[in-house]
Amino acid sequence: MSTQHQTLPNGIAIIVNDDGILQKIIHDSFGVFSLRGDETMSFVDCLESDSIPKAYQFIERINTNDVAYDWELHVTDGEEIKLFSFSGISVDDKNLLIGTANPDDTEQFLNGLMEMNNESINKLRTFMKEQQQSTGSMNDEWAMYDEMSGLNNELANMQRKLTKKTAELERMNELKNQMLGMAAHDLRNPLTLIQNYSSFLIEDHEEEDIFSDDQFQLVKQIKESSEYMVQIIEDMLDISAIESGSISLEKDDEDICELVDRVVSLNRPTAGKKDISLTTKLPDKAIIKEVDAHKFQQVLDNLISNAIKYSQPQTEVEVGIKKESDSAITIYVKDEGQGIPENELEDLFVPFTKISSEPTAGEKSTGLGLAIAQKIVEAHGGDIQVESEAGIGSTFYVTIS
Repeated sequence: MSTQHQTLPNGIAIIVNDDGILQKIIHDSFGVFSLRGDETMSFVDCLESDSIPKAYQFIERINTNDVAYDWELHVTDGEEIKLFSFSGISVDDKNLLIGTANPDDTEQFLNGLMEMNNESINKLRTFMKEQQQSTGSMNDEWAMYDEMSGLNNELANMQRKLTKKTAELERMNELKNQMLGMAAHDLRNPLTLIQNYSSFLIEDHEEEDIFSDDQFQLVKQIKESSEYMVQIIEDMLDISAIESGSISLEKDDEDICELVDRVVSLNRPTAGKKDISLTTKLPDKAIIKEVDAHKFQQVLDNLISNAIKYSQPQTEVEVGIKKESDSAITIYVKDEGQGIPENELEDLFVPFTKISSEPTAGEKSTGLGLAIAQKIVEAHGGDIQVESEAGIGSTFYVTIS
């Protein structure tokens, strides 16, 4: 290497084609670019990954405008990463790229390269001189473009990281659902046994009076607690299946009026114990819809039992059907209960969410029923909504086509 080249400030000068493929190395103080036999090498091969999208924009700017000035890119030799300021110009269908680690060295680097009498370098130096002497508005335009390019680069990096995090969360959620399902299955059988045995003991006591009053109350508490725990397990299995995407529907043509009437009849004894009037407003004609009867009954049972649970004695719960169009109907459950505070409505269908209103007779809630109901309705292609006012009551609407 000649003395004049040795006195050059550290920098890079290369020729690339319109696609950024390396054609010639004029000068490379850092040894990061090399022509490896017949193997083609791209300008971006020696850049840190975060700078690659911006580098393609840099090449595109040269192809479009014949010149690009002061683009900051991270260069790496595999061990160390350095921030370079690159400029480029298009000459004779090829692109000359100049890069220095210190922007203050750029002019001296170009002056040294000019001793090679390279026409492309002379043109780039002239352009850069003009840029330095141009008005502030042009500099602002370049700065704005570079800033936007940087933001686009950051956005691309964030999207890549978000995609990676999303994949990790999906794997963790799938594992959680598997573990939740396994735990629920393992707990359901012994809890069901406890529930059944306590029922047998209550029946025996009613026939033969085998317990004292205190003992009988304890057995009843065991039965009630086991029933509640079995309900939690069933809800956990449902939500686990739904969140894992394994919910399956066995649809068939069903008379929705009959289905609603059947669920209301099942809940009427509970309403009667609380002195709550449970009424219906159903069309005279049958309404046939293709639904999974078991799962849709689960939705209606949740809405009606909730209405009873949060209503005071001597109030009314009304269940009805309204025809929205030739194909769509809305099933509603309206109560005169405590209502739901407005700030809690948006979280009402979030799993394990419990509202501030308390059941009026000490009933228990898993906080999963409405979340399950929403997923089942949506799986049917429907929608579930709620209107509520604290102290007045709530109305839930299930719309299906």
